[in-house]
Amino acid sequence: MTNFAEIPLQYPQCWRLDISNRILFDGVNQIHLTSIESVIVKSMLLKEDRVISKAELISSIGRDPDLYRGLQMSLSRLQIKFKKNAGGSHLFRTVRNRGYCLTQTIHINGGAISGGA
Repeated sequence: MTNFAEIPLQYPQCWRLDISNRILFDGVNQIHLTSIESVIVKSMLLKEDRVISKAELISSIGRDPDLYRGLQMSLSRLQIKFKKNAGGSHLFRTVRNRGYCLTQTIHINGGAISGGA
């Protein structure tokens, strides 16, 4: 397995998402994500107008937005996990009546830059 702490970051104030290994890392910290958490982070990153709705997030994990009730729990666990490893910083924030957006800069596997508020 790759030791992500040894990989130099081109942008030191950002995180990287390794989709294949489901790891979010910043050169010092590694956060192991569940498959749902990984899809949630990736979906937030790829959302062009930065705010992603609850229904869009639920659809991105392959569930029916009218029936699925587990999104809040997944988001809560993801936020707690991130805060624990990032000195209390939030990964995302709620945008009232619209959805969620990232508050951190995240790169996908050394590729595209996205996220951050």
